[in-house]
Amino acid sequence: MDRRSAGAAGVFQHHSHHPQQGYGHSLQSPPHSMQRVYRALYDYAAHDHDEVSFRDGDVIVNAQPIDEGWMFGTVQRTGRSGMLPANYVQSLH
Repeated sequence: MDRRSAGAAGVFQHHSHHPQQGYGHSLQSPPHSMQRVYRALYDYAAHDHDEVSFRDGDVIVNAQPIDEGWMFGTVQRTGRSGMLPANYVQSLH
């Protein structure tokens, strides 16, 4: 009996979740103003599988600090994401 009521609740949640999912997705898009954008000051060749290579002048988007010397971001030119040294880039904001 508990399984049936849990299953029914799951069905109702499933149906009501779709409209919210579309609405929630649109809410996640606007934080472009909160995203950090950087420009590479130097060339950098990745030294590990979780790092990303870039060239002087490349734009790094969706950048997030990891610790004092590293950040995670996406090189706009290549579409590749990974860790990169924070002292190789300069904020555009």
